[in-house]
Amino acid sequence: MRVSDGRPGSLRRGVRGSGVLGGLIGSVLGTAGLTLFGCSPLNPGNSTRNPLNGMTGAPVDGQSPIGGMTFNESFMARVLAGPPGLTREAPLGTPPHPPPDFEAPRSILRAVLAAAPNPATVYPSERYYYYVFPLGPRQVSGNIRFAEAGRGRISVGYFDARFTGDSRTAEFVDGQDGVRVRFDPATFSVDLAVDGIERRFRLDRSALRPPSFPLLEGERHVSGVLDESGYALHLLYWKPGRCFYYVLNEDFPRPEAWSRGLSTRVEVWWGDRSGFCFLRHPSTGRYILVGVHQHEVRMNTWFDGPFDQVPPDLPLRPMLEHVYPYILDAGGVDEHGNFLRTPGSRVAISPYQEYVSGPAFEAWLEQVVTDAPTPEAWVRATHEWKSDWRPSQERGAAGASPLGNDEAPRLHERRWSVTWPLHHWTPDSRQWGTDHDQPTSLSWPPRHAVETSRR
Repeated sequence: MRVSDGRPGSLRRGVRGSGVLGGLIGSVLGTAGLTLFGCSPLNPGNSTRNPLNGMTGAPVDGQSPIGGMTFNESFMARVLAGPPGLTREAPLGTPPHPPPDFEAPRSILRAVLAAAPNPATVYPSERYYYYVFPLGPRQVSGNIRFAEAGRGRISVGYFDARFTGDSRTAEFVDGQDGVRVRFDPATFSVDLAVDGIERRFRLDRSALRPPSFPLLEGERHVSGVLDESGYALHLLYWKPGRCFYYVLNEDFPRPEAWSRGLSTRVEVWWGDRSGFCFLRHPSTGRYILVGVHQHEVRMNTWFDGPFDQVPPDLPLRPMLEHVYPYILDAGGVDEHGNFLRTPGSRVAISPYQEYVSGPAFEAWLEQVVTDAPTPEAWVRATHEWKSDWRPSQERGAAGASPLGNDEAPRLHERRWSVTWPLHHWTPDSRQWGTDHDQPTSLSWPPRHAVETSRR
């Protein structure tokens, strides 16, 4: 499902849950195969886009994807080779023959293996191998996930890109009839065989090294990230601000041409194809990822943002508990950010906004970005609503739970407001006090207190 964070024109990704806590639990990513989302109506203003090349009609460079298989690997290889002018179309693989059965994940996996190069390279840093191909009335978009290959497991997930609610997932384990999964830590590669079709997959780690730029006071480098969009980024944690953010890794080529934004107040740059929005910080010269297009998130494309490419084996728990206190009420996470109560779900680190209108987004950035020499300059632009949650023990009400039926205070109180998401909607929050007014609440600042809000 998807959960609204209350900001006009914005959606947050999710896979399960309802209400406030459910919405927060929903802001996770599936780890069993593909990250799958429910189907949402397309924004009419962006109905000309598609997950392959951003436009309907004739494919870029005159090549038709009908009858062939497109691999993210090929797209990424051209991106990393540069220059940007060479990244407009991914080469095609061999057409699946005979056509696989959409209802049978094993059949889809065999078709992908048969068409994939040998060896193949898994570029994205959470170890997904992406593919797209037409299958009758469907356009199959999915991945093979290698994050657990070291334990002899791989998973497959895919959906119909023309109707994203139609999806399938399956797990395959070494030793099953006709299945072999062998991980070689020396070469960081996986030998995968299914029903006699064998391929070697090399897991790329080139973007994981520390940044070449100096860290600011209070910052910590979490990891390098190589997104399926072709962007190499650094995920940073800033303890004083209790937040994460992504910074462009300029040791890698940019995967596309950029266009300067219209604002004269802040320096904003837009990816011509992906729609990624970067804010340049004058004091450090860094480019901070602040926005991705909402349509790409809805359609689950290669340009939906790097939240799903954080490497799977990082020691994240202390940082996640600091930035996202809601995970304590959600039952906690393991060291790598996987929820303990909801197997197959992981915390999504998504410190950027989902915009609809580029000009409107620039106007908003002008209001929230400052000229501070520290991360204070951009942290309002990268703010995540789910970080506003507070676990029950911090709310001052013994035994109170966001899932309980305890009576709300009659008037707005600080101890309750800190548990509500930023710019919350009534349906997504606990039972309100009798004077709660939804239109007025939209104007309240993040982490508002009674002194700065209406009563």
